[in-house]
Amino acid sequence: MKKIITMLFVGLLAAGLVFALDDIVELSGEIKTGFFTEQREQGGDTYFRNAIYNNDGDSGASGGRVRMGISMHTKGIGIRTQFSQQNFSYRANGLNDISVSKVGLDFAYIYGNLFNSQLKISAGLLGESPWGTGGPELGRELEYTGGGEPISGIRFEWKPLGFLRGLNLGFVLNRQDDTVPSDAKITFGDLLLESILGIAYEHKYFAFRFAYRFDRGIDSPAAIVNGEKLVYRFEERLLWRLLPGMSVSANGYCEGINAAGKGSGRATPGFIQNWLYVTYDPEFFTAGLNVGYRDGFVLNAQQLEFRPYFYYKLINNHLDAGLMGGMEIGFNEGRSIPDAFYNFWFIEPQVKVSVNNNFYFAIVYRYTSGAYGTETSYKDQNTNWVNLRLCYTF
Repeated sequence: MKKIITMLFVGLLAAGLVFALDDIVELSGEIKTGFFTEQREQGGDTYFRNAIYNNDGDSGASGGRVRMGISMHTKGIGIRTQFSQQNFSYRANGLNDISVSKVGLDFAYIYGNLFNSQLKISAGLLGESPWGTGGPELGRELEYTGGGEPISGIRFEWKPLGFLRGLNLGFVLNRQDDTVPSDAKITFGDLLLESILGIAYEHKYFAFRFAYRFDRGIDSPAAIVNGEKLVYRFEERLLWRLLPGMSVSANGYCEGINAAGKGSGRATPGFIQNWLYVTYDPEFFTAGLNVGYRDGFVLNAQQLEFRPYFYYKLINNHLDAGLMGGMEIGFNEGRSIPDAFYNFWFIEPQVKVSVNNNFYFAIVYRYTSGAYGTETSYKDQNTNWVNLRLCYTF
């Protein structure tokens, strides 16, 4: 991995010399942070937590995020790379336990546009898939391993002109995402069976993306097998013309397809997750409903979630005030406890101040109440938290 990164940086510097004064260099990024405090009463016990944390659902696993992207392009050739740091610092229950994560590389690849930009070839640590899910709740793409690391590979995209303009069709030839037995005989066909097939289409009335990743049969049965996967996204664009501000979209992710039945140890917990977004965003307010459904193949676990929201826009959209409510229901949570369940509802007021197009801060409060356990034995849980969020983009 270090050799690959070194080679990419050498290529970046070399490209800078070649491009000379005709370079177009772009920087982009995002900084998110905040302060978070929580009190939870769970089964008769009380828990407290204070952290440097932004829990908007899109800030990284540890609650904070710094991203910086660098792109250089000219005459159909370019280089794109992005670094990220997922969390800043953390303090829990009054203990001085502060940690800062290392900066990671999200992607770094070289690309070229050929034949009047109808063919695009990218090579390196891939990311920014044109066939990813996107969306506020579920951001997935298949050019990653199960651990979320970028995958080294080659991506081919065909973008025809004429009456097929808007179509993006292609595939990714990449390395495996699981270990292989030492005595396995790897053929060229096995390499193709780790490929990704993708298709996307942009139209004035609708848009969709779809990608499917295959999985080889020679992976080690003892490995944590991911199986085959798919992602999709769909957007309608006709309602906006009929009722300005109205839109409907959906996206989803499925993991572990055909994992069971490929040998001992292959039956890993696959799942399918789907989200539906209905939004009405006219001049003076934003309202909508997000509905999510998740189903586990092996653990037989289902989850259903509803999130209606309404925010009023004030002072030329510099101030948003409103709330989100919701309910989350889970049942059959694991084969070891067939009747397990949980049922929670929440209410979340928010006030958001946008200083300009690049910077905002918000104060958010949430109260959650519900129960979890089984029909014969359950525990109540109540949570109060407050989050001061800050975000700067460039």
